[in-house]
Amino acid sequence: MSKHAAVLMDAGHVEQRDAVPGTRQRVRLRPTREGRAAHHGHLAALRAIVGEQGPTL
Repeated sequence: MSKHAAVLMDAGHVEQRDAVPGTRQRVRLRPTREGRAAHHGHLAALRAIVGEQGPTL
């Protein structure tokens, strides 16, 4: 997981937030504005592939 987080941070898609002191080491990630835009673009591309309705369950 840390490698995935590092790639996303290097790309500027997420930022790391400080963990709560005195607890087990935890990493909190938060999407950046650029990361949200990239995510929405990715979803739009997926919707174009499968169609707006998406799969029926």
